[in-house]
Amino acid sequence: MVFFGHCWPGMACLVIGSGGFLCATVMKKRCLFMKIRTTPEYKNPISKYVHEYMYWKKQQVIEGRLSNSQYENLFTERFSVDKDFYSGKRILDIGCGPRGSLEWADNAAQRVGLDPLAEAYEFIIQGSHEMEYVPDFAEKISFENDHFDIVTSINSLDHVDDLGVVIGEMKRVVKPGGHIFIAAEICKDKKPCEPSPVNWDLAELFEDEFEVMDTFCFSFYKGVNRSIQQGEIYDHDNPQTETGVLRLRLVKKQDC
Repeated sequence: MVFFGHCWPGMACLVIGSGGFLCATVMKKRCLFMKIRTTPEYKNPISKYVHEYMYWKKQQVIEGRLSNSQYENLFTERFSVDKDFYSGKRILDIGCGPRGSLEWADNAAQRVGLDPLAEAYEFIIQGSHEMEYVPDFAEKISFENDHFDIVTSINSLDHVDDLGVVIGEMKRVVKPGGHIFIAAEICKDKKPCEPSPVNWDLAELFEDEFEVMDTFCFSFYKGVNRSIQQGEIYDHDNPQTETGVLRLRLVKKQDC
């Protein structure tokens, strides 16, 4: 089924299926509520969410059922921890997408995937996951202070609308002694679905409340996960290599 929806003044978008129609309608209301407005660089904020939903629908057609077997390795080995590290803990994954990024963490006390498109993703997931999905913007997380033991962001920070506000929210919902794990693509250019470029000095934005456990800079190779797996260290002295991947582990100070 194909719907034509008017997602933003002057912009007509093609939306595929009932989930896409819901995506366009819900995201317009949410963006207005969050006061996300057009700017010269960011003219169609609603179209970003519609595009992302359609990307995942396309992947579903290609794969049949979206796989998630890669996530355990990504959340454990790639961050130098094992599955037991997550045992009994409350986990929040920001910008989780519809694959089921925390399905592997069946030993956790709570596993929450945060994504503004979570309601639309139900047309893809169809109740097949055990993890909890919450349709929040990362700029306004609907959990109390110090709720989570671990907050993760895997290839999602550059997708948010206000990076500074999101970092503040990540700090707020992690309890003292809790951890933040980040894997982010570093690219100077804004893109329609990635309006908030992340810089190599990202850790400095957390240093008032967090200690940096370790940080690694990798050359970009076919996506964030593959870049970390490849393990080629980014050459900051080479001006030709502007794109890379930052892997960062942080722990919240006990007195914060």
